[in-house]
Amino acid sequence: MHRRDLLKAMIAAGLLPMATGFGRRALAETTRYEGPIHFTVFAEGGWDVTSLCDPKGGTRVDPNTGNTVWINHWAEQGGSVQTTASGLDYAPFADNARLFDTLGERMMVINGIDAQTNAHSAGVRHTFSGRFADGYPAVTALAATQHGQGLPLAFLSNGGYRETAGLTQFTLMQDPNALRDLIDPNRFHPTWIDTQFHRTDSLALIEQARQARLDRLQARTALTRRLTQAAHFLESSRAGRDQLAALNEFMPDELAPVTDADGNWHPLLRQIQLALVSAAAGLTVSADLVQWGFDTHATHDTDQGRALTQLSDGLIYLWEEAARMDQQYGTNLVGRLRLVVASDFGRTPWYNDGEGKDHWPLGSAILMRDGGFATNTVGGTTGSFESLGVNSDLSLNPDPNDSSASIILPAHLQQLLRYWAGAEEVGSDFPLETGTLDLRSLV
Repeated sequence: MHRRDLLKAMIAAGLLPMATGFGRRALAETTRYEGPIHFTVFAEGGWDVTSLCDPKGGTRVDPNTGNTVWINHWAEQGGSVQTTASGLDYAPFADNARLFDTLGERMMVINGIDAQTNAHSAGVRHTFSGRFADGYPAVTALAATQHGQGLPLAFLSNGGYRETAGLTQFTLMQDPNALRDLIDPNRFHPTWIDTQFHRTDSLALIEQARQARLDRLQARTALTRRLTQAAHFLESSRAGRDQLAALNEFMPDELAPVTDADGNWHPLLRQIQLALVSAAAGLTVSADLVQWGFDTHATHDTDQGRALTQLSDGLIYLWEEAARMDQQYGTNLVGRLRLVVASDFGRTPWYNDGEGKDHWPLGSAILMRDGGFATNTVGGTTGSFESLGVNSDLSLNPDPNDSSASIILPAHLQQLLRYWAGAEEVGSDFPLETGTLDLRSLV
């Protein structure tokens, strides 16, 4: 069988997610997934955590000029670091007060993560895979592989780091019409009644021909391993097509807006809405969500403030929408959500000549779940935003005087996230260099 013929057969099946490979394991029979849901929110471009969850209200020496400069204008103007009732520090900037007051009890902040690079592509790979080199999968891909075999939409992606290493496939999911097309691929137009590409009797004949072709393919004994895996994937995709009808039950009457209150482009809310719909239907294990706008080399306070405000809107909306769906459908999304928010790296602890901030290797990650964590802050940085090492004991307290302390690296974060996702088995083929520091006890 020619490769093009196989691809034609897969396209004719009506559901072919974007894929980087057919996977190494036989795909299981499609079932409804009701386990933990793993969402990653990518703050694209390098967020300024000194104006978010690792607030810096003082000054430092600008290495470019030798002058003493304020790290943040909000501090220069008299703003002071705020602390939630649960003990989380945050900056009085953007919409941080609403974010931390609303969701602080669900958070654990890991500060002082050293991406060891100022380059976007390297920072994204390192932060979200635990390794600089290409080829390591995202934890969302690992979770989908471990728990989502046979699910037609196990791993949803809206961009960001979505390397699968051939373990699973991802599905692009930004447009609600894409969901509707998956539910009813024979629909010709979204608003025209009774308009379809094929009549019912014609569609039945097409389905018979598809099945006969698949049966002939599977009956052949001389297929390569890759074609055998492709045939299994095709069969599973066709079986999962029927399960997509479950999306109808959870599709909202009104879609989330794609602009914010000021008319700025803001697609994060709709990404969240569609991911929750698919998770509620039992079709999704993990999803990558993206908030753009953090690469603020000029007019930093204005642009970073807008991006952080939109991020706050998205995170609050995610938990509120999950709670609303739980109340309406009894889905327990709130109890199942496992959320991590991270970025390429951070921004410099000084402004450049264009009132912007450039790339800085240190950053943070925020983990969230209902009920919170025993520890709400891990790691730290100095007042001038240099990384502090952490002890290897369970307290993980920053200690600038301990020469044996370890700097938190992306590998430590990814080890923690793999454990949290229950994906250490499938991730064992992609070892991480973590040394003696182990953050897994935090979750």
